[in-house]
Amino acid sequence: MHRNHFQSCWRNLLVSGWLMAACTAPEDERPDNLVPTDRMADILTEVHLAEARVSRMALTSIDSSNIVYKRLESQIINKYQLDTAVYRKSYIFYSSHPREMETIYQQVTKNLQNIISGKTKKAPDNSH
Repeated sequence: MHRNHFQSCWRNLLVSGWLMAACTAPEDERPDNLVPTDRMADILTEVHLAEARVSRMALTSIDSSNIVYKRLESQIINKYQLDTAVYRKSYIFYSSHPREMETIYQQVTKNLQNIISGKTKKAPDNSH
């Protein structure tokens, strides 16, 4: 009984913290070295292709899937000569600015449609 009460209090504390963070206004200041929207769209296109690739591997363990995905994501970030922190800060910034993220995802959708229809060469295989 004591453990359930502790878990309930802890869960309430976490939810309260999450709600406070979610309800605060996003920082409007652009981070240094913000990845431009067109480049971010290209990166996210490759990220989604990597996610699809990992899901097609039908790995039996979520841990294995995460390891493979993280390796592919790292290769994508290196390909674009980015620092992981710059990529993450840019992603967080765009995530908190829905209009800009919508513009990026419109381009991601076009990129993926072009790849599917064969109008654009598929993103290079990063598995080496």
